[in-house]
Amino acid sequence: MTILRESALYAPTFDKKLSRMCERNFSNPNFPTKHLLKDTDLFLTQAEELGLDVSSLQGIRQIIQKAIALGLENEDYSAIYSAINPE
Repeated sequence: MTILRESALYAPTFDKKLSRMCERNFSNPNFPTKHLLKDTDLFLTQAEELGLDVSSLQGIRQIIQKAIALGLENEDYSAIYSAINPE
């Protein structure tokens, strides 16, 4: 986060989600993981129809699916951290 905070990629939401990820507490979701998958699929469909390169988004979709496979579909979308960095 120290590196990210100093970059143009930083958004305050990252700090809001940091404690959830560190504590692996994804309950009381602001936005459930299953909704992130739904929105990602909607974006993928539209982007593919427009002929855009969606390879990077397909990789993100795989991470979201992995989080859902871990049973985190109703948890906060920051739960994708568990798919990226398992305990």
